[in-house]
Amino acid sequence: MPTWICDGCGVEHADSETRPPENSCVFTAEVVPIEERGHLPPHGTWTTLERLAAQPHQTEYVDHGRGVHSLRRAPRFAIGHRSFLVQTAAGNMLWDAPSYLDDSVVGLVHALGGIAAIAASHPHMFGAQLSWSKAFGGVPVYVNALDQEWVPVADPVIEYWDGEIEPLPGVRLVHVGGHMRGSAVALCPDGTLLVGDTISGGLAKDWVSFQRMYPKHLPLSAAVVRRIVERLDTYDYDRLYTLGGDEIDHDAKDVVRRSADAHIRHVSGEFDHLT
Repeated sequence: MPTWICDGCGVEHADSETRPPENSCVFTAEVVPIEERGHLPPHGTWTTLERLAAQPHQTEYVDHGRGVHSLRRAPRFAIGHRSFLVQTAAGNMLWDAPSYLDDSVVGLVHALGGIAAIAASHPHMFGAQLSWSKAFGGVPVYVNALDQEWVPVADPVIEYWDGEIEPLPGVRLVHVGGHMRGSAVALCPDGTLLVGDTISGGLAKDWVSFQRMYPKHLPLSAAVVRRIVERLDTYDYDRLYTLGGDEIDHDAKDVVRRSADAHIRHVSGEFDHLT
């Protein structure tokens, strides 16, 4: 049976011979308010893993050094995010799984050592995580417990976690919240921090931003940004990569602290007299 993929977010839904109804993606459900859903762009039609594989495309692959690699489909599909493969001596972790699979990208991942664990920064980045798990022997898929309501398909490979977990020796998943309740970051053994879009880049060089809703550019509150930065202060990291392509390749922890301080001061009204 085909695996159905929402073309708005790129998240796989249940296998079915019948096409899902329009606007039936888990992120268009109105059980909770839009403030909690995260307000993605409109979700319209559906596609399948098979159709995505058949379309002309390629995988943009980058070796970032120190055991960190990124993958992104071109032309971009849905959110168009970067996925990361983190190499460790105990196996590799796939972070923010791609929304597609084909022989080429699966072969590339095999050549890099395969996959021993899969995790996502937040539900918008679930991608085709269950299909990737099955392609590599049913490896565990780690989902933050606060994101359970957004899982479109229950599966025994899913392992729910909270707080902090080490899916592979030297790789830490850390819950920080912010963009969505279960938003998390991954700290790699080499000191690279993968943040999804819990933290994002900015137009200014060596700067990051903190947003609640990206389509509308709504910022996080001072209290939440402070909480995120204080949580991350526990760890040492010098590089930071986002799902959209933003990269801080040196002094990332200092960049996060400076950016957070400015964000907090502005949203707290310190500079309102200048506006």
